[in-house]
Amino acid sequence: MNNISFKLFITISIVLIIIRLFFISNTILIDDEAYYAMYAKHLDWGYIDHGPVVAFLIKIFSYPFLTSFNVRVGAVICSTILAISLFLFGKKYFNTKTGISLSLLLSANLLFHTNSTILTPDAPLAFFLILSIMGYFIAYHHNERMIYVSGFFLGMAMLAKITALFTAIAIALYPIIIPSKRYWLYKKSYYLSFLLGMTVFMPFIIWNFQNDFAFIKYQGSHVTEGGDLNDFLNLWLPLIIMLGPIFYYYSIIFPLKMIKNWSDIHEKSQYFILVTLIPFCYFFIHSMLSRFELNWPAPVFFGGLFIMAIEMNNNKIKKGTLYQITYSLIFISIITVQTFHPFLPIKSSSDITNRYYLYNDLIKKIPEIINENPKMEGLRIASNNYQIPSMINFYLNPDEEATCLSIGYHNTLYSFIHNMNDLIGEDFLFIKPRFSRPDRIESYFESMELIAEFSGKRGDNIISKYSVWHLKNYYGK
Repeated sequence: MNNISFKLFITISIVLIIIRLFFISNTILIDDEAYYAMYAKHLDWGYIDHGPVVAFLIKIFSYPFLTSFNVRVGAVICSTILAISLFLFGKKYFNTKTGISLSLLLSANLLFHTNSTILTPDAPLAFFLILSIMGYFIAYHHNERMIYVSGFFLGMAMLAKITALFTAIAIALYPIIIPSKRYWLYKKSYYLSFLLGMTVFMPFIIWNFQNDFAFIKYQGSHVTEGGDLNDFLNLWLPLIIMLGPIFYYYSIIFPLKMIKNWSDIHEKSQYFILVTLIPFCYFFIHSMLSRFELNWPAPVFFGGLFIMAIEMNNNKIKKGTLYQITYSLIFISIITVQTFHPFLPIKSSSDITNRYYLYNDLIKKIPEIINENPKMEGLRIASNNYQIPSMINFYLNPDEEATCLSIGYHNTLYSFIHNMNDLIGEDFLFIKPRFSRPDRIESYFESMELIAEFSGKRGDNIISKYSVWHLKNYYGK
């Protein structure tokens, strides 16, 4: 009898979907989502920091108008389709128990749950990359005709986020490494599938040629940003808590242990170990040299889904899946309750749920400040980071689109939307996140005048501070 019954599986899955729909209906966007919504307003085949898939996804589900709900609903839909696909895949090619485990390991895990409620490029990355992992498995072992659709999914995954490349390398190496699969090297379909993937990815490459390799330069400097031992530990140790120790073990420790017994492992398991190990090797080694963000190594754990589901249901640890799911559901419940009814005794700066309230007061206060200061009416709103103008554009939709000046700051999407030389001579309503003079940009303007200062609160706690300035006569950079 299954550790998790089919009825319980359906109940958990439906409850999680309801939680996600409730969540996206009752919280405002975080700043990154508002930034990607700007992608959708300015559709292109590439952007300075990502490919265009997240923009297409927002555009499709936000027709005919943008709201915070329909910006995010694409993430809920993608995760739901993916959970169903994993169940059907596991049931058909392994057994029902494996299908249930695969589906729940994805939907009831904080990493993937976050991708289901916050729409960033990680959501379409997970969707298309996991589909491609399943598709190539089917093609290599059961139905060769799946090779082409799998290549398309792989191309879409790379178009969503370039880190899919390392999983693509693993998939391509599988027939080379596994002797019984080397006959694939003599099949045109093997090469054509990857050619199809590259064709799907090609518009992003062309965009880079047309835009002075903006993405390559930006991400190149970003991923070579120096890191130290503290950055390394702050990447890999929190993932144990976020993913759950059992999931973490089967995604990282177990595949490494299996290298010793490689010849004794069934080739189907070798496939999933390979699509886990190769991305892990890249992220692990690179993270020793550079500072990585917590979501970047996500492709490592896509393969871990399959490894854990298969191993758990070989009855080596009879209740492993149940323990993992229970752990993750508790974590998801804590985060959800904390978002709407804070109860944890933690400082506001450490409360990650504050990100859903960080800009509430900014959105309310800026129109009031403009009404109280008629000279500010009609001015373009600006900041020196991408977060504030993104939130302003999404929620206030000013006639003159807000912009990021990027003075002493990396280029952003706004560097392509607005040619800053065209704005020379303009005055700006400038928003600075903190109570301080924007000294960094002072020399770029004739004068600056403080208009207002205010704090953003969540309950009685101050979670943000803003100062508003009138900047006169922009000289240009």
